[in-house]
Amino acid sequence: MEQSGRHILVVDDEPENIRLIGNLLTARAYQVNVAESGERALAIVREISPDVHLDLILLDILMPAGLDGIETCRRLKSWPETRNTPVIFLTGKDDQDTMLRAFAAGGADYVLKPVNAAVLLARVQAHARLGQWSNQLESALAQRTRELQEANEQLRRLAREISLTEEREKNRLASELHDSPMQKLALAQAQITSAARRRDQEAAERLDTGLELMREALDELRSLQFELSPPLLYQEGLVPALDWLVSHATRRFGVAMSCVVPRPLPALDRNLAVVLFQCARELVYNLAKHADAAAGWIELDIGANEIHLVVSDNGKGFQPAPGQSSGEGGYGLFSLRERLLLFGGSLDIESSTAGTRATVRIPLAPSAQDVVRPDNRELMAAENLPA
Repeated sequence: MEQSGRHILVVDDEPENIRLIGNLLTARAYQVNVAESGERALAIVREISPDVHLDLILLDILMPAGLDGIETCRRLKSWPETRNTPVIFLTGKDDQDTMLRAFAAGGADYVLKPVNAAVLLARVQAHARLGQWSNQLESALAQRTRELQEANEQLRRLAREISLTEEREKNRLASELHDSPMQKLALAQAQITSAARRRDQEAAERLDTGLELMREALDELRSLQFELSPPLLYQEGLVPALDWLVSHATRRFGVAMSCVVPRPLPALDRNLAVVLFQCARELVYNLAKHADAAAGWIELDIGANEIHLVVSDNGKGFQPAPGQSSGEGGYGLFSLRERLLLFGGSLDIESSTAGTRATVRIPLAPSAQDVVRPDNRELMAAENLPA
């Protein structure tokens, strides 16, 4: 769009007024477009706006045929291309009611007819300059807004990366636990078992005690490895990882947990699967530690372009702090909400003395087309737990 041409639109139903004002402005190096009616003025603006920015509009108020100047101004001010363009009304009426209606429609000034050339030029120069400054400021503001939006998007991407880096670091630690200490303990266990074939009574008791401690240490390390970052999440996907989570929580906390996946899921991006598992893990641990529940459930399902993760229980509910809505913060929920926001997701909590229902919603990637079917529609945490 051209920005520096000092373009003016003159709208008047009197050809003589158009000729006189046009010549006056052209002689001062203004580029003039003319229209004989409000309708023609609107059409001209539409025609030239892709290439020309109007710095000023001179608009006759009284045009007997069709749109009058006040209605024309009102429509021009509703358009983005002329929203900030100053409008100077040309009128032979100086009554208060007409002037108030003209300014209410968006007029910046008015010049009485018959037009005084010196007065008109002074008003034109002042308002054209103000219009140019206004547009320059708006352009600078729009550019600054775009820069801020880009900076915010970069910060958002960085925050998402930091959130996922935490999980990758846990996965690295879990791998190191498996690759070094656990293998060494397993090898030591095998060697001690072999050496214990020839032993006296005292040595046998000590060896048995040592082997039992070693077995316990291996079990704790395996549990810690999975708790840090279950390999199932990366090897087999989200549903098997949630299956492990409910089994682990059942054994560790004594809360009867189950996981329900009622329908096939779209193939999930790994980062999305990691975030969903993080949410499930934190909500399940909160349930087990704070809800005083006997049973809990994880539900994983898809809605309209989003995936739903629901963690619920039959416990006592979250008790909010004074002045705080139920489930709004505390129990690590604030950081969970902040993490979800980075992925366009949300967390809703419904809590009462009958239990709590936490619902996580995260948009699905548009490219997620493939379908992954879970092994079971319902995955129970332990064989002896009732469905």
